[in-house]
Amino acid sequence: MILFIESPGSKKRRIGVILAILLLLASLVFLMNDYRIAGSSSDAIQRERSWARSGIMPDIMVSGIEVQPLVPVAGKPFTLHVFCQNIGIVRAGTYGIDVTVKDRSGKDVFKGRDFHKKALDPGQTGAAFSASVMSGNVPGKYTITVAVKPENFEDSNSGNNRSVKVIETR
Repeated sequence: MILFIESPGSKKRRIGVILAILLLLASLVFLMNDYRIAGSSSDAIQRERSWARSGIMPDIMVSGIEVQPLVPVAGKPFTLHVFCQNIGIVRAGTYGIDVTVKDRSGKDVFKGRDFHKKALDPGQTGAAFSASVMSGNVPGKYTITVAVKPENFEDSNSGNNRSVKVIETR
C-alpha cells in the first residue's frame, strides 16, 4: 500500500490508494465472515466439534468407534474397533482404554481393557482397541461405552475422553 501511495503522479497515486483500500476492505469482510461449513443436513455424517487444537498440553480423545458388520446379527460375534487421536500440540503419554458393551436391559455383554505404552504424536490417530464381541441372542439395541484414561500426563480436555455409540442388531 505504501508503494502505491508514494508512487509519482497524482492519478497513479489515487488509483493505488483506492486499490489498497478496496483490498483492505475485502480482507476485513473475509475475516469477519465464517466460511466454514454451516450445519449439515440430518442425513449427512455428523461432524465432531471438539477436534479444535487445545492448549500447550496433550489431548487424547476417542475419535471413532467402528463395528463390523455395520448391522450385527443377534447371537453372532461382531468386531469392534476403537480409535484415539492426540489433538493437543504436545506428544501424549501412555493411556489406558476401557470398553463396555451393554444390551438393551443394561446387562454387560462385554468388558475389555487395554493399555497403550506407545505415545501418540500431535495429530496422530491410532487404533486403540480391537475385539470380537458376542452379541446376545435377542435382536435389539446395544450401547458401546469407551473411556480413555491418560497415564503419566495431564490431559487438557477430559470431556472428550469418553464416547458412547448405540448399535442395533437384527
